[in-house]
Amino acid sequence: MAHTPDTIDYYFSVFSPWAYIGDTRLRELAKSHGKTVRYHPLMTPVLFPATGGIPLKDRAQPRKDYRMAELTRWRDLLGIELNLEPKHFPVPEALASQLILATQTAGEDPGALVHAIFRAVWVEDSDINDLATLTEIAGSVGLDGQALMVTAQGPDFVQACQDETASAIAAGVFGYPTYVYGDVLLWGQDRLDFLERALKGD
Repeated sequence: MAHTPDTIDYYFSVFSPWAYIGDTRLRELAKSHGKTVRYHPLMTPVLFPATGGIPLKDRAQPRKDYRMAELTRWRDLLGIELNLEPKHFPVPEALASQLILATQTAGEDPGALVHAIFRAVWVEDSDINDLATLTEIAGSVGLDGQALMVTAQGPDFVQACQDETASAIAAGVFGYPTYVYGDVLLWGQDRLDFLERALKGD
């Protein structure tokens, strides 16, 4: 999909803590600069093997320890709610990702839904691979959760998740979150200052 000057392309996993940490700031940046966020939820089991990523469970213990230290630092610095060891993590990403894509395709802004899904994992200890839970989350942000979940489970959106991930790999995306604005690709919520510079034309 072509990048446009009015759009920030946002690549993420629905269970990425780093995407959750940067999510509110991204939406605030987009709003302040009059940009639209285009959401690209991806499939980690496809993305990581294709781009050199290592699932958390397979990482060396020092890397796991440092991840926890960094999550704690960012949680405290930004003053956000974040459960470092959520009950339902990781879980399959597909169902929540399909719901986001179905919402976006229906012409709705999925921003509030995406943030509510992040909070379900990292604050509320909810299972985002559960149909009833996702339906309730969608309803809580003013969407027709039941109708969207029916649509989201269709074969078109099953395929759309795979297509999103394949397109992301082709575009050079390898981790979460990744922000693309114009020809600038930025990996990590700690690169949001550079995204702001790009939005300003610096």
